[in-house]
Amino acid sequence: MRIYWYWPFAREEDVALALATPGGDDSLVVDALDRPGAPRIETDRVIVRARLPEVDGTREGSVRWAGSRARTYRSRSVMRREAIATGDFDVCHVAFLNQYTDIFDLRRLARDVALVTTVHDVLPHRSRLPVAIQHRVLDRLYRVCGTIIVHHDDVKTELLERFAIPNERVHVVPHWVSPFRDPDDRRVLSGDHTVLFFGTFRANKGIEVLLAAIEQLGPKSGIRFHMAGRGDAHMERKVLEAAERNPSLTAEVGWITPERKSELLQSADLSVLPYTSFSSQSGVLHDAFGSHLPVIVSDVGALRSSVERTGAGWVVRPNSAADLKAAITNAFADQQGWQSASDGAREVAIDQSPERVGTALRAVYASVVRL
Repeated sequence: MRIYWYWPFAREEDVALALATPGGDDSLVVDALDRPGAPRIETDRVIVRARLPEVDGTREGSVRWAGSRARTYRSRSVMRREAIATGDFDVCHVAFLNQYTDIFDLRRLARDVALVTTVHDVLPHRSRLPVAIQHRVLDRLYRVCGTIIVHHDDVKTELLERFAIPNERVHVVPHWVSPFRDPDDRRVLSGDHTVLFFGTFRANKGIEVLLAAIEQLGPKSGIRFHMAGRGDAHMERKVLEAAERNPSLTAEVGWITPERKSELLQSADLSVLPYTSFSSQSGVLHDAFGSHLPVIVSDVGALRSSVERTGAGWVVRPNSAADLKAAITNAFADQQGWQSASDGAREVAIDQSPERVGTALRAVYASVVRL
């Protein structure tokens, strides 16, 4: 089976999944964005090409930025069509959807190859369209997505209920866990009591909630906080300004290399995802699992059930700085509970290894190719 992945946002740490997916005489070609940290590998069976164009880095919302988006999305679609036309692939897996181009492009692709798509976010984290129009756009998009993969039962339920997609079209394949720690390496609580927020600085990530909780705790709590990532300019400013005021908070704003991310995960004692809205499964959450790091998450999207399944952490109400503060304090006060949560995260890392998830993906591909 010849497999093609259209995976613009592939990360270096995701190579393990690419290597684990092909079986037998299978081969896999991956197209990713040409940007810092993008994976580039070539083996006998797996090729990862970082060649897709990136959107211009100018100010979001500007005329130049909008023009760059239109040109870039169009160029990516053309490159994908050319890859399918010349690659003799049996299955094409579109791992990230673009609602502006894929409504038209996916129907065309499905004429030439068995089509599989991943729906990460049932609804966009931040929509630029009115609600009614956004729903119509997504409804049209999901109807041409072929066989759909989601990473959690809760995401599947929301997708089916909101858009009335036939159940048989949607397959649940758990989110893979990139191994930042050896499976047999049981984590222990350090004396530093460091809390990590990692990821995109965006309004729905609950950054303001976390900053309020840090202020309430104060420096006398003995708990240290580190926030690392990049995103919306005004959110970056809020984080940097808070770090200047509060000696218990440090900030690392910008692109974080895979090596630095691994260091941050290994040195932290707790990961927080205080998201305020979410219709997805979280890669950041699974990075914490890969480091056997306990987590505190908001009760949005698939976060609660992902954590509660193995007791890998604690769940708080969204938008409640007081609840978040209490959960952080209690996590460090209960060393036995912390250890149990760490062991639960380790259990997820073992259960959702790249090898197991790759096998599940291959089974989906085989089913659509037989059709």
